[in-house]
Amino acid sequence: MSANIGCINVGPDHFHCRYDHSALSSETMLSPVTSPFEDALAALRISGSVLLHECYRPPWAIEVPDERQLQKLLGAKSDVRVLPFHLVRHGSFVLHHDGLEPIDVETNDVVICTGGKRHRMAFGAKSEAVSLADILSGEADRREVASVARDKRTTELICGVFLLRSVPLNPMLAALPPVLKLRTAGDDASPLLMRVAESLGEELALGHRSSFTALRLLEVFCAAAISQHRRAEGQHLPGWFKALDDPKIGSAMARIHQNPGAPWTVALLAEAVAMSPSRFAARFRETTRQSAMAYVTRWRMSVACRLLRETELALPEIAAEIGYQDTAAFSRAFKALVGQSPSPWRQQTRLRSNTFPAA
Repeated sequence: MSANIGCINVGPDHFHCRYDHSALSSETMLSPVTSPFEDALAALRISGSVLLHECYRPPWAIEVPDERQLQKLLGAKSDVRVLPFHLVRHGSFVLHHDGLEPIDVETNDVVICTGGKRHRMAFGAKSEAVSLADILSGEADRREVASVARDKRTTELICGVFLLRSVPLNPMLAALPPVLKLRTAGDDASPLLMRVAESLGEELALGHRSSFTALRLLEVFCAAAISQHRRAEGQHLPGWFKALDDPKIGSAMARIHQNPGAPWTVALLAEAVAMSPSRFAARFRETTRQSAMAYVTRWRMSVACRLLRETELALPEIAAEIGYQDTAAFSRAFKALVGQSPSPWRQQTRLRSNTFPAA
């Protein structure tokens, strides 16, 4: 099986919504609310590409560059996050990731590298690593590639990337560890992830690496993997995933996501979930590791980034969408979190989008 490079051009749907900026009514306070998990997941605009589907015989090693180099290698836009993934269909390897202890990866495991660091996959006695760039360009010596299908000594590996858009300040991406290791079979695997991994393997076995079905499976694969991480690990450590499952804090976060332009205060959020302001503020900080109003501001600016990137709305309109009647105050809050004022950020983001081929 030969290597095939390709970034998938999946243009995001334009994100545009209108919020009710009036004071919160009792109906709004009590109505069913948006799922922050689904909201943040949808905001990532996930697509993907399979780069390799090969069998390797030991010893072998493959070096994967850091995210900036991957962006250049794949011709991805510079504002698109590139997350490599490695799915073992058969066999095993050891993942050596900068800043982490070696990770054993076995049959039906998938690892997703979210931290942007370079890493190396290897199996067997010490072997000089072949760079992913050389593999994709066809310049690498491929003696380690098995000439026949899998056997007891080979590792069948599917390697690819997930491409994430609209990621500035997205709380889900910030909450993920640098490496996700998940099972795609057995009792520890979710039924959805198991089915998607199997279906992806079947599609690739037919040589349909860039088929419509394969591309949609990659989107679901990424979403299912994050969902499985949330259920398996996310509830055990303070942070965004754990907060989602807190009856009070999760409900407050859902209201923020449902209506980021509302005039939220700690008192209003506390009232919405039937807590005193002091208890709510302390519990929110303990659970999420940030204050409630800091979360409100960050989610508002995440929405603003999407509107700046994907719509032609003027700054006063965007400011009003997320609850700012004063455009100057919106610009100051945006710059404090993003590092640039909204107008130059919009201009540079669109310029970067035209610098590379569409990702």
